[in-house]
This record gives sequence, structure tokens and C-alpha cells, in this order.
Amino acid sequence: MPILIDGPQGRIAADSLAFDNEEELEKVIASQPNLLETEDEEPLALVNSQVMLPEAGLLDLLFVSEAGLPVAAEVKLARNAESRRLVVAQVVDYVSALTSLTVDELDQRVGGLLETALRSFDAGSDIDEFDRRWQAVGANLRAGLARVVLVLDDVRPDLERIVWFLSDHSNLDVRLVTISKYGTQKVGIMYVPRIIISAQGKTVARPTSGPRPQKPELAQVIQSYDHMAASDLQTRGIATWYRQIRPPEWPAGFNVHYEFVYAHKRIGVELHLENDRATSLAPLLSQMAGRKVGPSQNELQWDPKWSVGRGRLMVRYALTEPPDTIAKSMLDLIQLTRESIANQASELNAALKAAT
Repeated sequence: MPILIDGPQGRIAADSLAFDNEEELEKVIASQPNLLETEDEEPLALVNSQVMLPEAGLLDLLFVSEAGLPVAAEVKLARNAESRRLVVAQVVDYVSALTSLTVDELDQRVGGLLETALRSFDAGSDIDEFDRRWQAVGANLRAGLARVVLVLDDVRPDLERIVWFLSDHSNLDVRLVTISKYGTQKVGIMYVPRIIISAQGKTVARPTSGPRPQKPELAQVIQSYDHMAASDLQTRGIATWYRQIRPPEWPAGFNVHYEFVYAHKRIGVELHLENDRATSLAPLLSQMAGRKVGPSQNELQWDPKWSVGRGRLMVRYALTEPPDTIAKSMLDLIQLTRESIANQASELNAALKAAT
């Protein structure tokens, strides 16, 4: 069915055109992510196309929102037999694999393009919100939060029924979008989006008040640690997959914290550097790799790739490890590093003030 365009040259009928293939539709969306957005919604930036996800295969397009929400898009043409039930299984598999990654692992898989996409939101602005967005992506991945978008040129009733069911009866943030192609010799090619199903505005299970249920193994470790730790070193936050510890004497401006994290069916005892000023502490902390912590005397490891190369000091335990053992490892890590970080951070702060 054609559409009519009123313009300076009068009314022009634009004919409905077919996409040559899925690659054509994919390129249109990659160049114009706003086709997938609702009104007044935060903008999207393309991270990469054809992203290989662990055990799930190639995801057509990966975007990230300005608020730090990962958005996975799968593109199909209605004439493709996979545009029915199979595509639903694909996207569930993709979002499951995507949210199994840490933010650093995801950035590595896309060759650093996640950082590029997040920084693109600040282009032409004097405000640098990259660190906030980077941490938001990490928090969303840890919580298993991502949006999945099915993009087609036309949708069959059975697929729409299935996606409606997923949207209404699961926690999955799923969106169904069609893109129609029209063209005339005078106007050229036009692409018209239609968002058929969106989780925006409907009730979706999200942490609206109070913490989400923790992994039981992590909860036991947190309980054990908080029972042992001093009042100024209690864990903070309500996230499902991690808890942070921030000594009060550490200078403001250095985004450094200790963290218990549940990842890949292990529990990490970690010290994170997560902004550019904190990077100055990397030489000090990297020298502590090999030091032993906890009753089992596990060796600390230095991960130089964490947080876009800023680094983290860490040791990880199997879920079967006694909670007290993991908790005592954190106490040892704090005792080993707390004072040194406070002293060096204070010296760096004083040097920066003197320079200005």
C-alpha cells in the first residue's frame, strides 16, 4: 500500500518497496538507531554489528542507551522462515549470553567499541559522563537487564502473539518493531518505523523498592563479612550480583572500592579502579599480585584490563568455599591495601591542588 506525501510539489504517492535482503535492513537500523526508539526515550548508539556471543552465536546489532542499557537487535525479513518461532528462541539465547558477560568482557568482545559508543553521547559537550555510563552498563549486565528488539519488515500474527506473551508474562524487556520501505523518484527512499510491542509503560518486574534477591552463596558471604567487619567497612548497595565497600577516609574523586561479586559461578574478592584518577594507583596495586589472603592463602591476581585498562586486584573462590573463608579474604585484602591507598591518594590530591 502506498503512502501520500504533501509537499511543495503537491501530493506525491510513495510506493511500498521490498528490502533486497536482511543486510539492507540491518544497515538502515545501524545508521539510524532512533528508528528503534519511542518518543522521549534516551537515545541509542551503535556498538557493533555481528557480535559473537558466547555459546549463542552472532547477534545482528548491539546498541547501548545513553542511560547504559545494553540493547540487542535481531533483524529478519518476514519471508524468512526464521521470522517466526525460531527468532524468539534466538533472541532469548542472545540476551542470556549477553548478560553473562561483565562490562569489560563485553568491551573486549567488540574491540573497545563499547567505550567508543558510550563516549559518543558526550560529543561536543564539556561534560564527561563516561564513567557513570560505564558503571551503569556493568550494573545492568550484573542484574541481567538488557533490552531485546526484534526488527522485521512485516510481522506475522503468530510471532506477534508469542512476543506479546513474553512481554506480559516474563521479565524480558522485549520490543517488536517493523520498518517499512517506501520510494519515489522525486523524494527518494523513506523508512517508516512502527513499534508494535514495547515494555515501556507496562508493568515489568524491576527492583522498584528494596533489594532484589541475592544469590544465596553471595548472601551468605555478605552476612559473614558484615558480622566480622567494623562499622565503617560494612558492605553497601542493593545489587543482586555484588556489594561494595568504601573506606570513609579515602579522598573524594578517586573511584576506588572493594567489591564482592558473583560472576561465572564464582565469588570474587576484588579491589576496583574505576576512573582516570584512580589509574594512578595501578602501579602500587599491581605490585601486590602474588600476595596471599584468607585462611586458604590464595594468591591475589592483577587484572590490567579491568575498567578500560584501569585495573583490579582480585581473588576468586568456588561457590562451595565456606563463606567465612571468603569474608576473611576480603578483610585481609583491606588490611593489605587500605592505608597505602589512602596515603598515595592523599599525596596525589595534594599535588593536583598545588599544580592548580
